[in-house]
Formats: sequence, C-alpha cells, structure tokens
Amino acid sequence: MRTDLQPIYSDSKNALQGNNLYGKVKKIEYYKTTFQNTENEDKPILNKIEEYTDFGELKKVEYFDNYGEITQTNVIDYNKNQEFIKSVSINKLNESNIVQISKYDTIKNTSELSVFVNDTIDHKTTFYYGKNDYQIKRISVKGNDTTVVNSEQTFNDNNKLVLATQKEKGNDKSAITIRNKYDDNDNLIESSHKTEWVEMISETEWKNGRISKQTSYTISADLKKHLNNVTEFDILYNVINSKEYEDSKLHRELKFDYEFDENGNWIKKNVSMKEHFNNSKEFIPIYVDSRKISYWK
Repeated sequence: MRTDLQPIYSDSKNALQGNNLYGKVKKIEYYKTTFQNTENEDKPILNKIEEYTDFGELKKVEYFDNYGEITQTNVIDYNKNQEFIKSVSINKLNESNIVQISKYDTIKNTSELSVFVNDTIDHKTTFYYGKNDYQIKRISVKGNDTTVVNSEQTFNDNNKLVLATQKEKGNDKSAITIRNKYDDNDNLIESSHKTEWVEMISETEWKNGRISKQTSYTISADLKKHLNNVTEFDILYNVINSKEYEDSKLHRELKFDYEFDENGNWIKKNVSMKEHFNNSKEFIPIYVDSRKISYWK
C-alpha cells in the first residue's frame, strides 16, 4: 500500500479525486465474482466500464447485466474550461434516453441545466451561486410548475462551512439544516443533516491527518439517537470494516481485504460477512470485486 498518498475527503477538483482514485486513470473495468451455487460461480462478470478524460473527469460509463449485455450508456462532454456541458444517457432496458445540457454565465454567476427525456424537455433549473461558489438559490421549471429554493451558508474564519439552511419558497416543511463541527486542525468531526422528520448525524475520527472511522446515527420521531453504522478505513480511505446496526444492535458485519497496483488504487477487493443476528461465529466470503485499470501515458 502506498503511504505517500493523501486522500481528498471533500472539495474534490474532479471525478478521479471524488472517486478516491490516484494517478492519471484512463479506463477502469469492474468485475464481480459471487460465491453462490450458480452456473457462473467463481467466474468474474463484467458489470461496468468507466472512461476518464486526461484532466480527470468521467467521459463515458457503460453498465452491463450478468450476461455481458450493455444495459445503459452515459456519455459526458466538457467545454474548454473543463466544465460539464452535456450528458447523454441511453437505457436499453426501458428504451429511454435522457439528455442534460448545462450553460454558464460567469457575469451573473449562474448556471442553467436543461433535462430532456426522449427528446422532450422535462425541466429546466437555474442555479445561483454566492460565497465560495456555494449555491444560494435555484429556480426549477417543469411544465406549468415553478419551484424556488433558497439557501444560506455560514462559514468559520477558515472558510469552512459550519451552517447551511435550505427551504422551498411557500413550503415550510421543506426546510433542511446542515451543521458541521471541526477540530483544531479544521478537520470535519461531526455533521448533521436535519429535516422536519428526521436528523442524520455522522461523526468522524481522524488519525495522523487521515479519516480512520465514521459513525452514523439517526434521530427520528422518538427523539432518540439510534446507531446505524460504524465504518473503518485504511490510510487511503478504503473501507476495511463496516458494522450495520438495527435498533442500535449489531446486525451484520462486513470485512474488506485489498490488493493494490503501483499507483495506490485497489485492483482486487475480497468481501466477507458475519451475520451477528444469526449468531455467526466467523466471516463467510460473499463476493470479490476486481478492477482492470489503465492510465494515460
């Protein structure tokens, strides 16, 4: 494992960083092997191919079924500023196509997204941006309906987001509140996402400048804090253990073991499971994910 690499946990600059990939990745083929009594037992099955631009953005994604047939294709285009301008998604299962077109106005600091379904306009949304390029307003038009959503943000002295609110005009029940807490190094240690009905809380632990564990909770109608999940990571932000809880009781546990290439990207992931609700004593292998990765020269 490469110890000289540093994951990008937020504010990623491109898709490679957002997908926790290292080096100038050009293409990834994803395969899955399941451990079941089926005709294709232990046979790796191709389920997705991703292609990236030389500036780190996704330009094409293909999805496959268990028989190797393409089910969906997404093609993405960018302008000379490396900004998204168009995507075409063709779904062969329901014979539909979705086209998204984006336009930018640097003077007004806005962007406009038009979405077409089967060559017919579905909706159009205009986004307005403020400090640190955070969205402060969006107006969406679909048919005769217009939806206006206003957003406000508060930042700390180091321009880290500490409070964000979002509410649809004329709909008080639509309010969303996000609160973030940071340690002395400005590392995010707690985040809350609250609506009228439920609050989702995520607590993050850091070790030597890297995320080592994240714990998620839910507060719902009973106003009690329910433990949902505890996830542990290696130094490159790959999940190595995930504990799932039901009613705050340990229900299921997943363990992940990896093999890496010389660039620090995993190329094989062995996944095993222990069912605590069924009093399992050991981890049982359930599937293997593998990736064939090629790079820009």
